Amino acid sequence: MPKCPNCGHTFTEGSIPPPDPVKVFPHKITFENDSDQGNGAAAILFRTLTDGAVSSVIVNGELARKGTPYKGCPVFLMSKPGTAYSRPLRMIITTADGQTYYATGSSGETPTGPTPSGYKYQKTYTSYGERNGGRKAWRIPEQGPTFGVNIKVVFANGHTVIVKDPYHNYREKDGFVFKPGLGPNGEGEHDTGTSNHGVYLHAPYGNKSNTVTFYYNGK
Repeated sequence: MPKCPNCGHTFTEGSIPPPDPVKVFPHKITFENDSDQGNGAAAILFRTLTDGAVSSVIVNGELARKGTPYKGCPVFLMSKPGTAYSRPLRMIITTADGQTYYATGSSGETPTGPTPSGYKYQKTYTSYGERNGGRKAWRIPEQGPTFGVNIKVVFANGHTVIVKDPYHNYREKDGFVFKPGLGPNGEGEHDTGTSNHGVYLHAPYGNKSNTVTFYYNGK
């Protein structure tokens, strides 16, 4: 019988208590009844997250194994076809920053968490480590203008920053840095380029969030 990776609790099929306190998983989950990776067994895909953002998934008491990322998104594989799992599906999801969430769904995709009012899209990214004074850092593939104006940047610990102008560098006194990945790459205020040719992000000093979510409307 599988054990929860956090508390060590042993589960039986269909007997999954939610985390206490309950936190609903805020991102889209796709549960596929069969997968090429699993030789016909079910797969769980997190389309709005980057690989590494999710550390474990338990579905109806079964601990899923990590699969090969799909277009950079996390994939977890089950041992049986999706039709073999009773509905509603009950999931316990642990993220890379140690947070535990609960999710349920009848089939296909479970509902996403609410997107903040005024935003159409959301995407979550995983930090690649600490840089420049121990700040968490992100190399984000998209350039700033891709997200449009007034990007809502929310770190895993809830700290929120609004980046109004996606074309220019934006810094705050606490160490937050947003570089859009445009123009020359350097240290000056007008050097908006980055080595990854996309957004480069620094969390504030002392913020140990491993993931950050962009809420945006696009161009």
